[in-house]
Amino acid sequence: MSKAYTIANGVAKGRLKHGMKIGEVVHKEFEMREMTVEDMLDAEAATSTSNPLNYATELITRQLVRVGDFTGPFTMGMMKKNLKPTDWRLLREAQMELDALGEADSIGSDAV
Repeated sequence: MSKAYTIANGVAKGRLKHGMKIGEVVHKEFEMREMTVEDMLDAEAATSTSNPLNYATELITRQLVRVGDFTGPFTMGMMKKNLKPTDWRLLREAQMELDALGEADSIGSDAV
């Protein structure tokens, strides 16, 4: 079984199983970028890091570049009401893989 997304140049692109309904349209294609420190701080300010599901979801709302032809902004309410758990887990998996790849890129770099 292949993954429902690919990652290249710090961007995950893939297909949600059920999709996200925005307006009257169900969108399935998604694009998500690596998180930034700003994303992490903004997600922490919006929710508590002691609640990992809320924190991860707040991060996802900031990392999503697009779902279908919708380019945001994405909100926690959209995630709660318009996303099935299977699709949330897919986005979370892509988020964690992007983070791991970003961390791996910085190991051994010649940072000044």
